[in-house]
Order: sequence, then structure tokens, then C-alpha cells
Amino acid sequence: MRSVLLGALLMAAQAFSAQANPIFPNSVVSNDLEFIRTNDQSVFSCLAFQGIERAEMPDKRRDVLFDTGTFIYAANYKDGTSVGLWAHSDFASQSAALRAVEPVAQAIGKLPTVMRSRLDHVVIHKGDETAFGEVDGHFFVLYSDNIRTRICNHDLEETVFHESVHATLDARYLRSRAWRRAVSSDSAFVTEYAARQPNKEDMAESALFAWAMLVHPGRLQQNVEARVRKIMPNRLAFFEGLFLSKPLFQ
Repeated sequence: MRSVLLGALLMAAQAFSAQANPIFPNSVVSNDLEFIRTNDQSVFSCLAFQGIERAEMPDKRRDVLFDTGTFIYAANYKDGTSVGLWAHSDFASQSAALRAVEPVAQAIGKLPTVMRSRLDHVVIHKGDETAFGEVDGHFFVLYSDNIRTRICNHDLEETVFHESVHATLDARYLRSRAWRRAVSSDSAFVTEYAARQPNKEDMAESALFAWAMLVHPGRLQQNVEARVRKIMPNRLAFFEGLFLSKPLFQ
């Protein structure tokens, strides 16, 4: 009888452990989930070309920081927000720069006001590298070939959302008592990427699942939503307060 009981307890523990394991390697490119759809509500209004200027254009491929011929655009949104979109001089013409800038402006329009209002600008380079965010400057960096790849794979909106979390929420909330309490109470991670870099990637990885489930309930598969609720109930509550305490587009 005792061995049967121990076996049952062991099986239950293993089942619980499996439920608490990360669901995917990462949130954006390791699955076919559409957290954000192309036809989701957007408050994008228009793009305004503001001229060619010298701008700080960080690039993981080179040490040169400033570009003297950057194409500067302002993306304006119906909630009164505005975000700078800076295309490197490597694009060579305003029309080529515009082709790179426009889909990014559209994707930013799907962010909630609480994020977009804190996003200063986006740097766009010609080439094929993965995106990265800059917490202190409240901006992130994209590359044109990777933008096209993400569009083809229906991942551009998710990429913009993920990097926008770094640029707009990390500095304010990552070290907050509320976030740290949520993480410690959950004690598990939704992706392997979040688990490997909990102090850097956990918030951005978790936010995308939370956004889909809170704003578009039922969009993710039922088994995925169940696993997320098992892994990060307190993070979900944190993001519910952040995303849903006010209208999404103020």
C-alpha cells in the first residue's frame, strides 16, 4: 500500500513539474502562435518626414555610433502619441527608407498607449540582424531584412511588442516590488529564454502571453492558456493591472 501511495505521489509530482516547465524556447519565433494579428485594432494615423539629420544609430555590427544622413520620420497616432522612426543613410533614398519604416509604424500602432507613450524612437538599419532594445534610451533597433522575414512569418508585431517592453516597461517595473513579488510567487518561467535570462528577458517574454490572453481571450490554444495560467498566474495579475486598469488606447 505504501509503495502504491509513493508511486502515485511521484507521478503527481512529475505531472506538476511537466506543467511548470517552459512551454516554448522563446515567445516570438519558436512557435506558430499569433499573439497579435495584422487586423488587430491600431491607432496609427500618419507618417511625417522630418528631414535628414545626424543621429545616434547603435548597430551591433559596428562601433560607429553616429550617422550623419539619417532619414527622420515621425509616426503619429490617434491617441496623441508620436514615435520617431530613424532610418540609416545606408537606405540611400527617402523612398527606400519609407519602405522600411512604414510596417514598423503600423506595428507600433497596435501597442497600448501605456507603452507607446514611453517609446521615444526606433532605429532601423539596412541588413539582417536580430532586434535589440535599449532600456535607458527608451528605443529599440531593427534591421530591414529581418523586418521582412518577420512579416513573412507573421512575427513583426510580436517583435515590436517584445522590444517595446524592454524600451518602455523594463526601467520602470523590472525592479519594482510588485514585479519581483509576482515572479517569486510564480517560481516558474513561460519560455526557456526567460528562464535563462530572468533579470533581462522574463518580463518581455511573459508580457506577450499576458497581452494575448488578457486582451484577446481564447486566441491562444486552450492547452497553451492552461499552461500559462499554471506557470505565471501572478505575472498575469501584474499585467492585468498594467494593461487593463485604463483604456488600451487613451
